[in-house]
Amino acid sequence: MEIFMKKWVILLICCVFSGTAFAKNMLPQEHVNAMACLENMETSTTWSQCLGLIFAPCSRNKVGSKLHLNCLQGQHEDWTGSMQLLQSDLSEMITLKSVEDLTKILSGWINYVSQKCQAGLDAAGSPSVKAKQLGCQITEIVGLTGEYAACLEGRSTADYCVMKD
Repeated sequence: MEIFMKKWVILLICCVFSGTAFAKNMLPQEHVNAMACLENMETSTTWSQCLGLIFAPCSRNKVGSKLHLNCLQGQHEDWTGSMQLLQSDLSEMITLKSVEDLTKILSGWINYVSQKCQAGLDAAGSPSVKAKQLGCQITEIVGLTGEYAACLEGRSTADYCVMKD
């Protein structure tokens, strides 16, 4: 499991700081819907509803099965792509100081996600443990992607969200 987590952290670092091949502002509608669900949790949606949207593509597969793990890996890649897309847009629109602040925050975020998604898991290497790790990572990536979207849309109060003049 430790090797899996190290590979995941390295992959995430590369993904977070690399460019993307997607056209700007072309997020999948399913991602937009899931982020909107999370944003409205205090008023009109629930965590269960949002999880249902986030993991809908994998819901037909038996949890922990090879098909389920493959689906989760695909979702992880898709959400990482959406995160990268918005991060790229955001990096172009915020001040240099904000980009520096965001880079520092992301360094801590990567460590946080790694620890959070590894905590309390036993039976290293089992399919259900891998499914839990991927699910945890995906929900964290979705949350960060939603933060980026909120900043780009002028709805964020995060300190790093200071647009260029």
